[in-house]
Amino acid sequence: MPKTLIVDITNNAFPPISIEAGQYVVWRNLDPYAHSVETRANEANYFNAGAMLPGETSSPILFEKPGTFNYICRFHTDMEGTVAVSGRSGGGTGDPGGHPGHGAHDGHGVDGHGGHSLHHYHGFVTGGRSGSKLFMTHTPVLADSRHNYQVILRGSFAKPEHAKIYEELRASDYGDQVVQIFHDHMSMPAIGAGEIKQLPNASVSYWPDGSQTTIGPVQVQVPGLEDVPVNLEEVIHFHQFDTEADYPDALSYILYGDEQDVFVDHYIDRAPGFHSVAKLAAAPVGWKGTGSMRFKVLGRSIRALPPRLVPRISIVDNAFHLFWLLPPGALVRQAQDPLIMRGAGAGANHVHPIEFEHGEKSEIAISRFVHFDIRLLNYGVLIV
Repeated sequence: MPKTLIVDITNNAFPPISIEAGQYVVWRNLDPYAHSVETRANEANYFNAGAMLPGETSSPILFEKPGTFNYICRFHTDMEGTVAVSGRSGGGTGDPGGHPGHGAHDGHGVDGHGGHSLHHYHGFVTGGRSGSKLFMTHTPVLADSRHNYQVILRGSFAKPEHAKIYEELRASDYGDQVVQIFHDHMSMPAIGAGEIKQLPNASVSYWPDGSQTTIGPVQVQVPGLEDVPVNLEEVIHFHQFDTEADYPDALSYILYGDEQDVFVDHYIDRAPGFHSVAKLAAAPVGWKGTGSMRFKVLGRSIRALPPRLVPRISIVDNAFHLFWLLPPGALVRQAQDPLIMRGAGAGANHVHPIEFEHGEKSEIAISRFVHFDIRLLNYGVLIV
């Protein structure tokens, strides 16, 4: 059986789920309105996979012990589901076999489970205009120990014909919108140590309709860029999340790139948190244009929420206040990158004052928000 099971929510109903102890379950909302997956507050085996807008994927939930686990949708009182967990048959480790956002369907449903098995992939949000200088940032996952690393790499296509295809995509109307490189699992610590020099069978995807999602037909393989070798030239940044660390007094970011393309990634001090990649209009004063630098965005911070408050919170809105998920049919706003400035006109840069680690103050001007994901790092934070 697969180590991770994806379960589809359709027609206002949860399918029955039967798994072995040590497996993860991930829910996908394929209905046209919001759902949640959570136990009642007084359940002995409490869990909360989060609220999902249409098309969204839940946080993964690990079921370590045999038993029957009941859960509900907080927005639809008639929706109830059950996870039946049996003892392990093969002495599994409980290490998940995949996660939402990096998995790919193997084309076969799992009989009797209403879900699909997953191949195990790493995903890298990829920027840069040149196929010989790719800036690749790993999309992390809190619940999977193989993915709770923040990794930024500089890479290149090993073959000129593949670099040309990529550069033609960047030169088209698609421009600097999000591109992701996927590859079968490799050890992230080995990549971080510089021991792995190539992804031999990488595949490149993009979102031609401009709406990034991991569900549905909008994610498209770039023609000619399937199972291609990508060289790993430099480890720009590498660290593992520290679940015991305190949140910093301000949102912290990593600055990297070159004279053509400058990017910032939210530095994930600990989880839960969020993963964000943005492109700057120009290099800020104080950066030499090589390597990476840490800085803080003054006036923005992240805070943990009390555990019993988390089930009541669905998403964080653009005003950095708690936002209660409304009933089906009501206007619901998705969580947005906290550096998006309200009132900024179309085409305007989003400007923020910053302070580098060495104390020098400067500012950044964001021209494009490339990637933002709070779901893969779980719920439970407030951005203020």
